[in-house]
Amino acid sequence: MKTILQSHKKKVLIVCLAILLAVVIVGALKSFDVGPFHKKVAMTVSGTSFNTKGETGKNSGTSASKQTNSGTTDSDEESSSSSKAAPSAQTLFTPTGEFISNHSPNLSGSPAPNTESSVCNTTPGATCQITFTMDSTTRSLPAKTADANGSVFWSWNLQSVGLTAGSWKVQAIASQNGQTKTASDAMLLVVKQ
Repeated sequence: MKTILQSHKKKVLIVCLAILLAVVIVGALKSFDVGPFHKKVAMTVSGTSFNTKGETGKNSGTSASKQTNSGTTDSDEESSSSSKAAPSAQTLFTPTGEFISNHSPNLSGSPAPNTESSVCNTTPGATCQITFTMDSTTRSLPAKTADANGSVFWSWNLQSVGLTAGSWKVQAIASQNGQTKTASDAMLLVVKQ
């Protein structure tokens, strides 16, 4: 009888230890937020969803949210204030490109044509203008806004801009948000009669 009681006590002790060990393991998993107790977090920053464990985003907007396993959403105010997109300060690029297509045109159109094409490459959304200066006279192509690739194109003729015979300095001027960058053509525009 004594051996049966001792055997029974051992079994009860083993079962109690196993339960205690299981409780300790579950508590550790919960405290480290791992295993089956890991909370799936979906964060939305400026309309883009970043999720864990392959979940799809269910939230939209600019505030960050936490979505728990139960499906409830708790607003995380601290993350919300830091996740707002800061206004982007775009760097203005110095203009490049073929500012004029022909450096030796003729007003008469013969032997060289009097038509030109101009290209200015800069920051997308910036305005670009091509100017021509001879002595104290300055003429220019109308300012245009650079496309999504940062390019501006003009097709024009000498007379429409008011250029006369002589040597003109050519510059491209890009501007955006109070910034201005200028580049000069390495060659003069020599307009002939």
